[in-house]
Amino acid sequence: MAAPEAITPHNPATTARALYYVLAIAFAIRLAVALWFPNVIAFDEIYQYLEPAHRLVFGQGFVPWEFQVGLRSWLIPLLLAGPMAVAHWLFADPLAGLVLIRGLLCLASLSIVWCAARWGERFYGIPGLWIAGLLAAAWPDLWLMAPHSLEEVLAADVLVPALYLIETTTPGHSLHRVGLAGFLLGLACVFRMQLAPAIALAGVVLCGRQPIRWGVALAAAALPVFLAGMLDWYSWGQPFRSFWLNIYINTNLGVTFGGFSPNPFDYYLHMLTLMWLWTLFLMAILIWRGAKLLPLSTAAALIILLSHSLIAHKEYRYIFPAITLLVPIAGVGLAGWLAGLRRSQTALPPRLVLMALLLAGPFCSPWLYYMLTAQVASFSIFEKIKQQSSGLVALNQPDYYFLPLDMLFIHNTLVMPLTLDGMARLQPGAIVSPADGFMPPDHYHLDYCEHQEANPFTLDRKADICVWLNDRLISQPPPAPLVNFYVPDAAKPFIIRDRLTN
Repeated sequence: MAAPEAITPHNPATTARALYYVLAIAFAIRLAVALWFPNVIAFDEIYQYLEPAHRLVFGQGFVPWEFQVGLRSWLIPLLLAGPMAVAHWLFADPLAGLVLIRGLLCLASLSIVWCAARWGERFYGIPGLWIAGLLAAAWPDLWLMAPHSLEEVLAADVLVPALYLIETTTPGHSLHRVGLAGFLLGLACVFRMQLAPAIALAGVVLCGRQPIRWGVALAAAALPVFLAGMLDWYSWGQPFRSFWLNIYINTNLGVTFGGFSPNPFDYYLHMLTLMWLWTLFLMAILIWRGAKLLPLSTAAALIILLSHSLIAHKEYRYIFPAITLLVPIAGVGLAGWLAGLRRSQTALPPRLVLMALLLAGPFCSPWLYYMLTAQVASFSIFEKIKQQSSGLVALNQPDYYFLPLDMLFIHNTLVMPLTLDGMARLQPGAIVSPADGFMPPDHYHLDYCEHQEANPFTLDRKADICVWLNDRLISQPPPAPLVNFYVPDAAKPFIIRDRLTN
C-alpha cells in the first residue's frame, strides 16, 4: 500500500468544526436508538448492573447469585446508581434514571468516534476525519451497543482512547500522556479483566525500554485496580474478591457451572458473518490497509479475538472491544482507498454508490433487527403495569426473550412465578402471560396485549403477551421475596454477606 499522501496544513477551527459535526451525528444516532429501542442485549445488563444499582437507590430489587457469593464488583452498579439517584431526586418514575444512564453511556461512547476521526485526520486530513469518523458514527455494532451498561461497552469506551494515546505518543510527549494512557488501560482491565493480554501488549509498546515510563504507567494503571480491590474489601470484606473468585470459578468449575454450553473456536467468525454479511470481506480488506498505519490497535484487536475464541463460553458482545478497534482501523483504510480513487480521477458518484453497496451488509442483517427489538415488549408491558397495579405481578414467563423488569416499578412491587398455589394464596394485582392456551382465574379482566414481531432468530417466541388485571382491591405485597433466589450448588460454599446493602 502506498504511503499516505502529504497532508496539507489546515485551519484548526476547520478541524474542530468537522469533528463537532461528526460527534453530533454520532450522538444523535445513538440517542435515537437508546430512546426508541429500549432493548436488552444481554441479561447481565439487567441483573448484574441495573438491578443492583436500582437496589441501592430504591431499596428493592432482584439479587442474582453472583452478588450473593461476591463474584461481582459493585463498581459498575455504583457508577450507574449516581445518575439513577439524581433522576430519582427529580422524577418519581424509575424510567427517568434509565433514560439518563443510557444518554450518558451514549455520550461516553463518543470517545470511540473521536479517536476514529482523529486517526483519519492524522493520515488523510479533513477528508480522512469525515470518512473514518462517519464510519464509526454510523456503524451498527457501535450505535447498537453504545447505550448498554455492560462491562464490554465500558471497557471499550476507555480502551480505544488508551490505544489512540499510545499510537500517537512520541518520545517528545510529556509523561502526563503516558500516565493517562496507563490509567485508561488499568481502568479497561478493571471493567473487563479478560482484556488483560491485549492491555499487556499495549503497556509494553507504551513503555518500551524507558524505566521512567514503566514507573509512571504502572503507577497510573494500578490506581483503578487498587480502588476496585478496596471496593471489594468494603463490600465483601475481602480485597479483590470479585477478581480471584471470578477466575477460580471459571477455571475450576467450568462453563457447565453456569449452565452454559461450550461454543466452537470459530464462533466469532460465524457471528461476524451473520452480522456483517457480504461486508465482512470488504472490512477485512479495509482493516488490512488500515493495519499498516495502526499496527498496535490491530494487534490488540486480534489478540482480543483470539483470546476470547479460546474461552469455551462465547457471546458476541464479548468481542465488542475488538470491534470498536477494527471499525476505526477500517475507516482509516477506507479513507486511504478513497484518496487513491480520487488521485486516479475516478468519478465521485460511482465511488459513493460502490461504497454504499459494499458497506450495506450490517444494515441488511436480520440479526441486527433481532437485537434492536430484544426485550422491547418487556419494557412496554412493565411500563404499563406499574401504572395500573400494586403489590404482586404474576408472570407466566412466555419464553427466553421476555424479562421481568421489576426495576421499573415505583412502589414495593414483587414479581412472582405464576403457580396455582401462589395464585390461590396471594391474589396478584396483575398477570402477564402468553394469550395462547391461558385461562385467567375469576375476577381478572384482560387489559391489553403486546404483539412481538416475528424474527427468524426467535422461532420459539410467542406472538402475543397479554396482561390481566385483578378487579379486586389488592393489598401490599409480603415484605419478603416469595421464593428463594437461585444459587448454584457449587457456589453455595462461597455465600457471603453483602456489607454495601445490608
